[in-house]
Amino acid sequence: MTDRQPNAEQIAALEAFAAAHGRKWKDTLSMTYWYNARIWRDGPGGENMGAILHGVRNQFGGSWLYDEFKLPKKPKAG
Repeated sequence: MTDRQPNAEQIAALEAFAAAHGRKWKDTLSMTYWYNARIWRDGPGGENMGAILHGVRNQFGGSWLYDEFKLPKKPKAG
């Protein structure tokens, strides 16, 4: 396990991608976008969000997504 953590902008991009792609979002990001060097343009930040996601891949590596990263838990309302 590494000490490297994504910054707030990177986490926001990962959360947006996960929200848009559902339960298998890591597979979609890794195999469809990162492996094929595609830029995700459908997110709230458009192409910029896709560039942030590619930066995550370049900074942390592809296996990091599966081996080390978990989306932050949202606080419970109430």
